[in-house]
Amino acid sequence: MSTTPPGDATPPTFEEALRRLDEVVARLEAGEVGLEEALGLFEQGQTLLAACRERLAAAQRRIEELTAEDLPATGTGPSTAPEAPPAPF
Repeated sequence: MSTTPPGDATPPTFEEALRRLDEVVARLEAGEVGLEEALGLFEQGQTLLAACRERLAAAQRRIEELTAEDLPATGTGPSTAPEAPPAPF
């Protein structure tokens, strides 16, 4: 299992954290680790899960910012532009 080298404060990418979380879960599900190692893996899994959730939340905030920039600046409700007439068919 890969780990971040000591002293390297760079957080893993979402994909790396998710891959490592999958590895942790697989080891725990296999049931072939002792109690102390299982507790350590569980703690590592919780940390990786938190990192994944934070990355996803940041991505969602960024998407909301980007889509908000595309919206008309006037009003907060539905568009006040006239509706297009219905298609003739």
